Amino acid sequence: MESTKIETRTNIRFMVEVDWEKKQIIDALKQVYVDNAPKQINNYKWISLFRSGRNEIEDEPCIGRPSTSVCEKNIDAVRDMVEKNRPITTESVADTLTISVGSAHTILVETLGLSKLFARWVPRLLYPDQQQTRSHLSMEIFIKWDEYSEAFLQGIVTGDETWLYQYDHW
Repeated sequence: MESTKIETRTNIRFMVEVDWEKKQIIDALKQVYVDNAPKQINNYKWISLFRSGRNEIEDEPCIGRPSTSVCEKNIDAVRDMVEKNRPITTESVADTLTISVGSAHTILVETLGLSKLFARWVPRLLYPDQQQTRSHLSMEIFIKWDEYSEAFLQGIVTGDETWLYQYDHW
């Protein structure tokens, strides 16, 4: 919960405890928070809740219909679709599985931990074989640096986080 909400509700609770009138409470909140003051409807709601005996300042958990689209079957299907076709769109995933675009996005981003990069879904974390390859290549580069420290940097033509192009002139 935002700290401003907690602070505001704590202040409202205090002012209710010392028997301030609604108008006094609203005016005090406007004076303290100026443009960031909570909406009046929310202030009246919390004043009423505290006057009726409520002590908690956090919202009660919302009870809603649980998501039926974010299930193991759909998660596995989305994983397979992305592995076969990295540039796949969220909309085509949703259409294929007949789920909402929001559910498809939730599966892709939150459940599978993917992010869209250059029109491709890529894992945020490397798979074990990718980690092994990156470790092996890094060790090779380190060894070459030790052997040819003078000429090493001159041998690198260009590089980014995906590829390291070089030519051997040693």
